[in-house]
Amino acid sequence: MNIVVSEERNETGTLSDVYYTTPIRLVILGEDTSEIGFFQNLKNSFYKTFIRESRWKLFVQGAGVTVLITLASIVFGTILGFAVFMICRHENKVANGITNLLMILYNIVFGSSRLSGLWVSVVGFTLMFAIAMIEMLRVGYKALGKGQFEASTALGYSDSQSFFRILLPQAAQHFLPLYRNEVVTLIKETSVVGYIAVLDLTKISDLIRSRTYEAFFPLILTAIIYFVIAALMTKVVKIIEKRINPRRRSQEKILKGIKQWD
Repeated sequence: MNIVVSEERNETGTLSDVYYTTPIRLVILGEDTSEIGFFQNLKNSFYKTFIRESRWKLFVQGAGVTVLITLASIVFGTILGFAVFMICRHENKVANGITNLLMILYNIVFGSSRLSGLWVSVVGFTLMFAIAMIEMLRVGYKALGKGQFEASTALGYSDSQSFFRILLPQAAQHFLPLYRNEVVTLIKETSVVGYIAVLDLTKISDLIRSRTYEAFFPLILTAIIYFVIAALMTKVVKIIEKRINPRRRSQEKILKGIKQWD
């Protein structure tokens, strides 16, 4: 940062004497590229972006970090959110305080933590996804009428059996579309982890662009990789949604373990 020394600024704070100066330089193209064809420029850009210094490995590394943060956050966030919801689903005021605690933890800055930037990212996004998971489960659960639970208990189901066999499969049809959207949102939000020195896909792309002054291939490849990751994870959620669809389950599977009277 350049600071111009003046008498007025010295009145506010004493500035040190100038001990280093650097001339102003203008950066220009080293060669005339106007005579180079479009495809040759494209070839040179591809070479500098991927081939030179094996920079394609950096994209693989960055994509791996992005996938790791995303998958870990989704898995841990889903488990944590589901566990908290199971405690809170009967509207216990003490248990509901856990949700508020998660909100507080999520907004804490991990400045004093000794965790690496990667695991700080996982913890932060896990808490964020867990909070979203709790709200999604509440939306799906409250969309069902109380008669569903009453009817299942009348048939001899216990509280946990009623929830997992009757209520949850129906509630999932309401919240899984929201879950898919939240997964895609999380993938996009992980692009900010570069601000805490995590070399994810976006950060790697920025570093290569700053090194080569080539933006086309890094941006295009980054967009494609994010699209592929989002498409694959969305496909997995859709498969799960189909498998737990109550309309696709047989009566024998639904009534398995339930005592029946003639």
